[in-house]
Amino acid sequence: MPLDQITDQAQFDSAIKDHQSTIVIFSAVWSGISEATKRNYENVGSQYSGLYQAWIDIDESPDLAQKYSSNGIPTIIGFKNGAQVEKYIGPQVTEGEAKRFIEKVL
Repeated sequence: MPLDQITDQAQFDSAIKDHQSTIVIFSAVWSGISEATKRNYENVGSQYSGLYQAWIDIDESPDLAQKYSSNGIPTIIGFKNGAQVEKYIGPQVTEGEAKRFIEKVL
């Protein structure tokens, strides 16, 4: 299932508030490794109920990238019950990497 794109703070806040477990991937469309990470999470994340996943384009939403300390791409942040519980900077292109991250957020 494709990840939803978040473009502003209101959408970000809703994603975190409206879902018990949320993963947000900060990436850029020009970054091949970011796109591979997003595809991996799309594939693996669909195996988990109760998980909401979205992505933010750092070029279209630089304010969000700066606010959430996305110093490299991809940056993957997990939220549970509205609080940040996990963060990883760098690619995660294997099924096992994504599963380990997701299970920390559920």
